Amino acid sequence: MTDPKNPFARILVPIDFSSAADDQIESGHAILVGNQYLDYAPASRRALELASNLARLSGGTICLFHVTPQLNYNTLYAGTSRNIGLSGEVINEVHRVACDTSVAALRVLAEAACEGLDYECVARPGVALYAILEEAEAFDADLIVLAASGRSRVARFFVGSTADRIIRQAGCPVIVIPAEVPA
Repeated sequence: MTDPKNPFARILVPIDFSSAADDQIESGHAILVGNQYLDYAPASRRALELASNLARLSGGTICLFHVTPQLNYNTLYAGTSRNIGLSGEVINEVHRVACDTSVAALRVLAEAACEGLDYECVARPGVALYAILEEAEAFDADLIVLAASGRSRVARFFVGSTADRIIRQAGCPVIVIPAEVPA
């Protein structure tokens, strides 16, 4: 239950990032993590900035969270009758490495944005919608600060909006940061 004196004691911030393109690296926009350059989504950076400010005001804790792709859906592409050579052990190892790499990437971002704050970094495979809702529950989040994906209205109509579904299904308030800042 939320403490009325500290309504945002636990803030979940899903963070989106991907491999950086050459132009992002050349412009200095990408961040080197380990041996690869990453590009953090601008809306995710703004979401973390807002969450950090709220956590500073409330003395709260932030959980930076990243969802990695779930590889056990390979039968969708290969069919159930084909063995494409990915055993359960291999899939688990790929998931482990992806999560370790993602946590390292989250730490780099957190070190810059969460100075002086308590934070944790978590990554796991899954479908974004369900993984975010499950992590919000596991973290006992008082607030989710979520970056919108920036898909067009047509794309949202056909694929649905993860942000919209999180707003409707989350057990705590959700702040959605627009994908783009209006000019």
